This record gives sequence, C-alpha cells and structure tokens, in this order.
Amino acid sequence: MPRCVSEPASGGARQPSTANLGATTIDIRLLGSFQVLVDGSAVLLTSSRQRALLATLALAAGRLVSIDTLARGVWGEAPPAHIRGSLQTYVMRLRRLCGEDTVVTEPEGYRLVVDPSRVDALRFLRTLDQAAATTEPAHRRTLLTTALGTWGGTPLEGVGSPALTAEWGPLLTERYLFAVEQRIDLDGGLVPDARLIAELTDLVSQHPLRESLWERLVRVLARSGRRAEALSRYAGLRALLADELGVEPGEDLRRLHAELLAADAEPAARTEVPRQLPFDVAGFTGRGPELAELDRLPPGGASGIVVIEGTAGVGKTSLAVHWSHRVRDRFPGGQLFLDLRGHSAGTPVTPETALAGFLRALGVPPETWPSTVEERSGLLRSRLAGSRTLMLLDNARDADQVRPLLPGTGNLVVVTSRNQLRGLVARDGARRIALRSFDDRDAEALLAGSVGPQRIAAEPGAVAELVQLCGRLPLALALAGERASRFSGVSLAGIVEELRDQKLRLDTLRDPQDAGTDLRAAFSWSYKALRPAAARFFRLLGLHPGLAFSLSSAAALAGAGLREARELADQLAAAHLLNQPSTDRYQFHDLLRVYAGELVETETTAPEREAALRRLVDWYLAGVAEANKLVRPDLLTDDITLEPVPLPAVRFAQHEDTIAWYTAERPALTALVGVAAQHGWVAHAWKLAWLLRGFFAERHDREDWIATAGIAVAATRDAGDNTGLQYSANNLGSAYLRTLQPDKALEALEEARTASETGNGTALTVAILSNLSGAYYVRAEYAEAERYALKAVDLARDRGQRTFVPHALLNVSASRIGLHDYDRAAEAAQAAHVAFADLGDRYHAALALGNVAEALEGAGRHDEAEKAGLDALSELKELNADYGTIDVQITLGRLKLYTGRPREAGGHWAEALAASQRLGDPRVPEIQALLATVPPEEPPAKDAPYP
Repeated sequence: MPRCVSEPASGGARQPSTANLGATTIDIRLLGSFQVLVDGSAVLLTSSRQRALLATLALAAGRLVSIDTLARGVWGEAPPAHIRGSLQTYVMRLRRLCGEDTVVTEPEGYRLVVDPSRVDALRFLRTLDQAAATTEPAHRRTLLTTALGTWGGTPLEGVGSPALTAEWGPLLTERYLFAVEQRIDLDGGLVPDARLIAELTDLVSQHPLRESLWERLVRVLARSGRRAEALSRYAGLRALLADELGVEPGEDLRRLHAELLAADAEPAARTEVPRQLPFDVAGFTGRGPELAELDRLPPGGASGIVVIEGTAGVGKTSLAVHWSHRVRDRFPGGQLFLDLRGHSAGTPVTPETALAGFLRALGVPPETWPSTVEERSGLLRSRLAGSRTLMLLDNARDADQVRPLLPGTGNLVVVTSRNQLRGLVARDGARRIALRSFDDRDAEALLAGSVGPQRIAAEPGAVAELVQLCGRLPLALALAGERASRFSGVSLAGIVEELRDQKLRLDTLRDPQDAGTDLRAAFSWSYKALRPAAARFFRLLGLHPGLAFSLSSAAALAGAGLREARELADQLAAAHLLNQPSTDRYQFHDLLRVYAGELVETETTAPEREAALRRLVDWYLAGVAEANKLVRPDLLTDDITLEPVPLPAVRFAQHEDTIAWYTAERPALTALVGVAAQHGWVAHAWKLAWLLRGFFAERHDREDWIATAGIAVAATRDAGDNTGLQYSANNLGSAYLRTLQPDKALEALEEARTASETGNGTALTVAILSNLSGAYYVRAEYAEAERYALKAVDLARDRGQRTFVPHALLNVSASRIGLHDYDRAAEAAQAAHVAFADLGDRYHAALALGNVAEALEGAGRHDEAEKAGLDALSELKELNADYGTIDVQITLGRLKLYTGRPREAGGHWAEALAASQRLGDPRVPEIQALLATVPPEEPPAKDAPYP
C-alpha cells in the first residue's frame, strides 16, 4: 500500500518465535526409577541397552547426539564392532515403542524429539538455574521447592548405563543437596524448626560426611532451644570424621561450636532479662528481601541501628516484630519494646517516660534513677553495655525522640517510623530499610490467608482488581480480606464493586471500633503533623491527574515557586505522604491519593480548586507547545495562541528529551483534555488535544489519540467554536485514518470541512482536504481520493502554504497508484520527495521515496524501483522510524519475489511483520499472507555437548 496520510514513528525489537518439537508427547523420568510415558501411558523398556540409549538421547533434550556419545552411553568402554548397525536396531525398537516420529536420524547421529521440560532431570536443573538467578528470596524459595519436588531418588536408577551414572549421578546429587541446603536456609521463620530438624536428621544419616548438612542441623537445634543436643551432635560428627578420615570438622562448624560454648559460659549480667516483644504476626506474608537484609545485620557494633520506614499501613511494625521473633535467640540480653506513639491518637511518649519504662524492665530500682534525661540515658547505656540486647522502638516521631534511648555498642536497635529519620541515618549511622507496597504475588498471598485459596482461584479477575484498589497496601488488603471473610456469601467481585467508588473506599477499609485499623485515621495522623503550607500543598496535589508528577507541575498547581515547592514536597516525602522515585518526580500511594482527594474537596474552596487546575492546564499546554517546536512545528499554526504561565515552561534541548517528557507526563496530559472540557475551558481542551497528536502518532498511542480528539470535538461542537471544531474534527479524522477506519474518518473530516466552509476556512483547510483524500484512498475510491488531493495542492499553492504542498502531492501519488496511473504517480511522488527535502523533513521525504518505488514497480521499472525503495528504507532505519518502513518493506518484498529472489523477499516481509506486530498495526494479516508464499528454511543441526 503506498503511503497516503503519514506520521513519524519509532522503532523497537523483534520477538523470537518458538517451534513445535513434535506430535508425540513423551515424558522421561531419570530422577529415581527410570520411567517412560508416551502420551500419558507408561511404556516398558525391557532391554537395558534401550533404556541407556533413550536416557542418553533424553539428556540432550531435542539436540543432536553423536554416534560416539551414544556408544559411550549405551556400551561404556566396550562397544560392539558395528556400532552404527547396532544403534540402528535399538533406535528402530525405540520408535516402535515410543512413536515413529520420536527419534530423528541425522547424518552424524540421532535426535530425540522432546521438549526439555518433559525430561525431569533437565527440568530440575533448569529450575535450579532460575532459582540461582533470582535475587528475591521468596521467589527463590518457591523455585527451589518446585525443583526439589521433581526429585524421586537415586538418579538414573535402572537405566543400566554405568557411564551415564558415573557422569550425571554425582552432578545431579550435588545439585540436589545444595538446593536442599539453600531451601532450608530460606525456610527459617517460615517452617517450624521441628520439621527442619527431622529433615536434616534424615539427610545426615544418608550423607554422614557432608559437613554443610551437619552445620545446619546443629544451628537449627541451637536456635530452637535444644543447645545440649546441638553440642552432642557436634561431638558425634567430630568422632565420625576422626574415625573415617582422621580430620577435624571444618572452620565453619568449629566456629559455630565455639559460639555455643561461649553462650553457655556467659554469666548473667543482670537479674532481669526482659522479653517484651509483642505477639508475632500470624500468617506473616512476603517481605523476603527485607528479611534477608535484616538477617545480615550484626547483633551490635558501631552501626547497630536500623530504621524501617514507610507510609501508614505498609507493615513496618509487623515486619519488625516478626523478624525480632525470628532472631531473638541471637540476643541473650533480651528484647525491649516500646510504642513511642509518634503518629497515633495518643500523645507521643517522651524520652523521660520511655527511659523510666526501660530501666524498670531491667530491674533498676527507681530510687537509684537520676533526675535528668541525659543521666538516665547514660544509666541505660551502662546497664546494656555489651549485653547483646535487641531494642524495638515502634512508631517513632523523629530522631530527637529516639536518640536518648539508644543503648550504645554491642546491641541492636530497630526503629519503625512514618518519617524517614534522616538525621538518625546521617548523624548516628543508622541503616535504612524503606518499605513499599506489596507486589501482586504477595498481595494475593495475603488475601488468600483471609479468604482461602479456593476463593482466590475462583475469581482471578476480581482478585487482581481488588489488589489494585487497595494499592497493594498490606493494611488495606488485610481489611479487605477481613471484610470478604466476614461476608462469605458475597463474591469478591461484590467487594470490588464496593471499593470502586473512590468516595466510599476509605469508609469501607476500616474497623469503626479499632482506630489502629482505620486507614483514614492513620493517614490523618501524618497529615495533621504537617505545617499549614505543606498541608495545603498535599491537598492541592490531590487534584493532579498524573500517576506521577514533576516538581514543576506541582509548583504550577500550587501557584508556588520551584524552591518553595521543593521544600514542601520534601516535607511530604520525609513523612511518607509522597513517594519520590527520582530527584525531580513524586507520586502518591494510591490510597493516599484518595485521601488527598477527599481533603481537597472538604477543606478547599471551589474557586481555589478551579484556579489551581487552570494553572496546571496552562502549564502543560505551554509545555506541549514548546515540545512541538522539535516534534511537529507545523502544528503550531497562527490559531494556537496561549496564555502566559506563572512558571517558565519546560525547555527541551533535543527531540529525545521531548519524547521522555511526554512518556512521563502522558497520563496527566491525556486526562487534562477531559478536565479542561469539563470545566468549560474549550480552547484549552482542543488545543491540548491538537498539540498531542504528534506524540500520539510517533508513540502509536492510538486509543489516547481517538479519545482526546473525540472529547475536543464534543466540546467545540457544544460550544459553537467553529475554529476549534475544524482542528478537532480534522484531528479525530486523522486518528481514525491511522487505525484504518475510513468510514469514521470521513464522518469526522466532513464535519471539519463543513465547519471550514461555514467559517471561511482556516490554515487547516488544506490539511482537511488532504485527509479526505486519504480516507477515500483507504476506501479504495481512488478517483475521489485524487480529486481531493489535487484540490488540496491547488489551495495550498494559492495560499502560499509551502509546507502543505508536498503532503497533498504524496496523496496524489497514492491515489494514482490505486488508479494504475503509475508514471504520473511516480512524478507526483518525486515532486513530493524534492519538496520535503527542501523543507528539511527527512521522514516524509523518505516516505515519498517509498511511493516512488511503488509507482515505478507498477510501471515495470524494477531496477529504478528497487533503488528508490532501498534508499527510502535506509533513511527510515537511520531515523528509527519503524512505522514508515512497513510499506517500503512490503514493496521491496514484492520486487524481490518478482525478480526471482524469494528468500530476500521473505526477509523484507519478516521485518515488516515484526514491526507491525510490535506497533499494533492493522496490516499484520496482509503481511502474514505474503510470508505464507515463502517456503521456510530449516536451520542446520548441531551436536549436543556431552556432560
């Protein structure tokens, strides 16, 4: 199809395809007793040679296995005189048993047609490799558990191949034992120690000389309070190693033994050993990376402070308490706990009160307490010095509340807070762990703990939406889960329906009798701690439609300078009322956005809200106009006049900067078209939609293009804005043309043409005529398309609209190609190419050259056509304009096929198909039909490496 109406496009990568490995389904089990299943039914191989042959082929998993490799697997070091003939006999028997298409003969050997996932040993190894590659402990544990579930016993048992067993057996066994050890390490705190002890006891009986298993057994015994038994086990291992090998246990085991002895010998430092930790969280979910990071903390030392920070309801206290229970045995000095009430309905705990509570818990007589906070703090440090005590300070307000309570070196302090406590990190050397909302997997797991896995599995769509409506916030998910479990007769979809109403969402996610589980109350404690200016800033940000937003846009919304806005945003980020993913960008948690939206409606006047939104729309409109100086300067016609903005509009150095800005701001930009229309700011609505069209075209955001243009059409039509209607209807018609919907395009463009004729036209009249030509072209009404294109050319020349002339000529050439008037089509396309080149428009010049190629192809001038097509393709690829390459690749493919080069034709069409699929282009079926005419090329076989 020749290029008719065109926009710039960007590039991307092709996706690989996968091939079908065979018709017969075969499963081969090598981990344990040898077994073969063909299409689900067991097949008995009575010959050990057949079993060895199949196992050798299976371990290569669909790849070529050489004759020598097969001989070694089947006969070991004593092969028969005629190896090939003997192998042929066994292969023939295998085919009878497993299917004629199961084993393929290759010039250098044989290949088993099987997916590697159907061979349990290879599936086992692949899953272990995936586990090793992941950095997320919970996911690694899941993968390890999956892999270990494949293990069925001694590898290759019953295969009858000593060579295979000698080479694969030790490898598989070692991978199995190492995986078991890793999984046990990750099981800590998730699986009862008694179960781990039973498993490890069985493992050391099977592998008595594997010290790493013994080390884990001794450690788990000690951790579970069975210290004497742990020491006895160590003594037994030491005797075994001395008798069997004449050696002592390794360094890690000796160090562990010394730690156990030191703990037993450590005298009691004080009479009272506090055990103040709150009840552990039942069914604790997720937080694998954070738990792993906490596990790496030392029990004391110069940096024995960790701050767990995050927004309300994110699970800071749950994590801190759960981890503290997991490691309490590491702290013989005991555990101190205090809720500092930094953000709650009560009054924050003073350092004086907190110190009194701790000294009392440590058994210090009140009559010996000093009178000042400083002296009491010193006494606390003296009593805890070197004691290896864990102190958990929950819900801290600020660093000043925490510092007097710090016990000094040799202990560990865990602080939770909604504030970032930056001073505690900078001045006191605290380590920071910032909690974010759950990922989808952990969020669903938390819900499953409340409602059961059956209800989760029964309504996956409702579960996914419920997770999003709760913002993946643990407290919100727990409240939603509690509600669902309380109303077991109500579907999860019914719970979702309740939460969809943003005005009622926070009302639903609460317990009226427990302020600690009321999300709105929890948010309010952070909000009420703000200074007035920061509170106003927070409220107004509830109007911002972007999922994330820049500092400049927030400043425009608030009517503040950049410096003031940065200070206010920093206060909100420090209090975890805003997230700050980068230095200049911020975003709300989803439920905090809902809360801010409530506040801006109840605590801000309507005129103040309207003024803030108008400033925001003006700022974005100025920004997108500035960007179009590099993206589509032709869109900045005389009709696009803008109001001054209080802040300087964003500036762009190069085209790439504009794309990055648009990508980040796209949700806000598209939403503000609707916001402007709803508030009656019609000119803002249609101008913003118009100026976004260049981005929509280049980034292939067709749905946003149609939606925003449609809003602008409705707004201008209702307001009687004739100029705006011309721009908006033409914009909508262009969007429909881009998606090959010519009937809808004609309807919109006719409305634009009528508005143009009624209002004596605008600078856009030529573009409307040119687009009408494009619509008739897509409908294959080529004569009508040519008529409108020629009218556009004449009108553009009469008005001196130099930039519009080549666009209209491009449509003239496309129409004439459709009419088979190829020589005149080539002339029009060549004229368009020259005109675009004179304007410095490389992209459209290349598209015009593509039309030249297609016209010359139709005229039978194949050499000239191929040269023009290759020149156009080279230019478009240099511009990363994948969308523009599609038609050129189709043309070149036809030329190559016609001139006897089918493989080259297939290459062009394959690239065109990849680009079309990547960009969601509607020409995919057309290109697939072309590719179907090219025979596939089989790749050469490769020998599989022998392990």
